[in-house]
Amino acid sequence: MDLSQISDSPLTSFCMFILCLLLARTVSGEIDRQYLACVTKTCGDGQNISFPFYIENQQEAYCGYPGFNLSCNDKGNPVLKLSSDTNYIVEKIVYDNHSVHVSNAAFSETNSDAACTFTRIKNVSLPAEFQLAPDQKQAVFLYNCNNSLPEKLLRHKLLAGNCSGDDTVLGMFEDDSDLDSASKQCKESAVAPVAVDMNGEGMGDHIGIEEMVRKGFLLKWRASDCRVCKESGGRCGFDADTFHFQCYCPDRPHAKQCTPGMYVS
Repeated sequence: MDLSQISDSPLTSFCMFILCLLLARTVSGEIDRQYLACVTKTCGDGQNISFPFYIENQQEAYCGYPGFNLSCNDKGNPVLKLSSDTNYIVEKIVYDNHSVHVSNAAFSETNSDAACTFTRIKNVSLPAEFQLAPDQKQAVFLYNCNNSLPEKLLRHKLLAGNCSGDDTVLGMFEDDSDLDSASKQCKESAVAPVAVDMNGEGMGDHIGIEEMVRKGFLLKWRASDCRVCKESGGRCGFDADTFHFQCYCPDRPHAKQCTPGMYVS
């Protein structure tokens, strides 16, 4: 068979025409709007924010997973709200192992009394999407304690009362042998997780606790895996109506990954 006849056939010409139209559509900029909308963003501190996280008012909600919405503070830090009244600075996101390092935003506030900040620590209630990473400890803070304390508890003393009407505040780890007797001397308490592998010193006294709480703790997250979509040139997202993962590609959304050959940088 003459190959030149095949290449000149009407069917071949038509197929080439359709292929050229598809290529021209991509090259001319007619790229899927959701793919364009889900480009990586930043609050200004250099961290790239992408799925499962998304920045409110900068990225569409479908660019992230439900419950992973971030905001930006006036210092350019991404902020995660884990509970209704407590903000956490996102110090570092490690997408490969699904972990995020956060710290209580109260410790970063300008002109705040560092000692008084401990009176504003509240129990951390994690939403279902997050869980504490391994190698965490719980730091316990006891408020409105008696001014006259047994001598063995004095080493746990953080501050004396001039902060919002609070009296003495104590801080210790949950496995401290003094916790039971300290609880009887104080009226209120709160528990905050700390990552012990991020600070290997000073874990036996209140100075170590203060530093560790300021440094924050590690969380692991549960969300759809983005790796396959990303490697195919797509941008990950989530359809809240169908509650399904989406891979936004230059041509259209796909269920898992982009069609080979559709990669657009």
